[in-house]
Amino acid sequence: MVFTMAGSIGFFVWLGRRWDDQSNHQIPIGTLIGGVLGTVFAIWLVIRELSK
Repeated sequence: MVFTMAGSIGFFVWLGRRWDDQSNHQIPIGTLIGGVLGTVFAIWLVIRELSK
């Protein structure tokens, strides 16, 4: 479960960083959004797994 959480958060942060690099943002908004989305997705996965 820990690796699933770390992997999903890491993947979304990676996507956000790629978006920031391609868009030349002054503020790393893509990284922030990716971190939040990855965290929400990881929590959703944990809740889904624990409710089985």
